[in-house]
Amino acid sequence: MKTELFKVIKKIDEKKLTNDDLEELLRFFMVTKNDLTRNQIAFIFADLHYNKAVPYIIKKINEKGLFHNNGSLVYSLGSFDMKKYFIELIKIICTHAYEPRLMAYDIVHDFAPSIPNRVKIKALKILEEQRIQLEQIATDKGENSTLHFIEKTKELLQSLTTASPLTATKKRIKM
Repeated sequence: MKTELFKVIKKIDEKKLTNDDLEELLRFFMVTKNDLTRNQIAFIFADLHYNKAVPYIIKKINEKGLFHNNGSLVYSLGSFDMKKYFIELIKIICTHAYEPRLMAYDIVHDFAPSIPNRVKIKALKILEEQRIQLEQIATDKGENSTLHFIEKTKELLQSLTTASPLTATKKRIKM
């Protein structure tokens, strides 16, 4: 049944889906236990830019039972406007396995230039808190470790965050 259902969903003509169909797919997305089916539905949502699905996809990404099988779900987010969910992407970088971290970093990289400074500053605070925690407990500090991704994300955001007038003034005084 699982593979047959996946085959049926894979054959869906996305152009013919109505809003009611998308709502039904969204409900099915939330309850299906089949990873292939869930991923295929997420890709349909991504292809159609069905923005209503984004919080549901993020919810699935963060489900404990899917922790090591959510890279495709994170990948699907790359087709959406993720500015509103930027902090969620930062949290994925901080807490998930390699593949979802990599996908989230790519999306953050794409959207970071258009994110307001206040959101970038909030993201930097989250990243710094996670960095401190990981430096105390993490054994893996090499390339592609969570710590490495956090440091790279911090560097990216810091390079794009314009200094506030107060910070700029302090920097000028020190020079």
